Amino acid sequence: MRPLLRDVRGFLRVLRAERGASPHTLAAYARDVAHFLDFLAVEGVTDWSQVNVTRARRYLVRLSASRSRATVARRLSALRSLFRFLVRTGRAPANPFRGLRAPRRGRRLPNYLSLTQVRALLEAPDTATPLGLRDRALLELLYGSGLRLREALALRTEDVRFGREVRVVGKGNRERLVLLTRAARSALDAYLQQGRPRLARPGVETLFVNHRGRPLSARGVQLVVARYVRASLGAVRATPHTLRHTFATHLLDGGADLRSVQELLGHRSLQTTQVYTHTTRARLKEVYDRAHPRA
Repeated sequence: MRPLLRDVRGFLRVLRAERGASPHTLAAYARDVAHFLDFLAVEGVTDWSQVNVTRARRYLVRLSASRSRATVARRLSALRSLFRFLVRTGRAPANPFRGLRAPRRGRRLPNYLSLTQVRALLEAPDTATPLGLRDRALLELLYGSGLRLREALALRTEDVRFGREVRVVGKGNRERLVLLTRAARSALDAYLQQGRPRLARPGVETLFVNHRGRPLSARGVQLVVARYVRASLGAVRATPHTLRHTFATHLLDGGADLRSVQELLGHRSLQTTQVYTHTTRARLKEVYDRAHPRA
């Protein structure tokens, strides 16, 4: 198994060097491939040449019995990439996953909040405290700009000091311009002037910090959002990514065109953004059924 593991490590190094994969992406690839290596160990496989289409299909069948369709599709994609690398470097004779298909994924509509719910959530933090100022700025930014969680956490103080435009680095190290709402700009100014100076330790450059003055973690943001959701919305289920879904849905409801929303979200493909049109059409149908006397 050691030669296989050595090749996997080489694959991950290439992902980082050639594709600029983020630590989060690399960790996901490593987990997916490690699961496959465990399967190969049980099968007694010691060389990549022993992984044929039959064995690859058997792995996917076993995986499908205990994992969601999304997980199976993601691992299939990871293993295709792995074997492309192995074939290119002469470590495997062929890619056994090339002709295999992932199970069809059902399209799940994004969860989003109503405008009333968003207002209640944004007003939940106590802005008389440094942490409350931080949380208000964080929530306003996630909803007002549609940032991914890790994009928000990567921001530094100088990134947001001036104006209503911020450059962020998203998936695949792609840079894009995001806009700040007036409310977000106001909340960030208050946090930078009155909140962050009382929280941050010297030398810490990240915009959002925890109560110890260190950079705020992804888990920390998830806990912050969960706490305010419980306090303001009760049993409603919402995460930091829900605010990104809500951002996109509210823009389309307000008349924004799909291409503009794609740019603001940082989606590489318009097809990814189109899922939000299903949400807005569903809302239009509800309004029609409720408002038209003969609906």
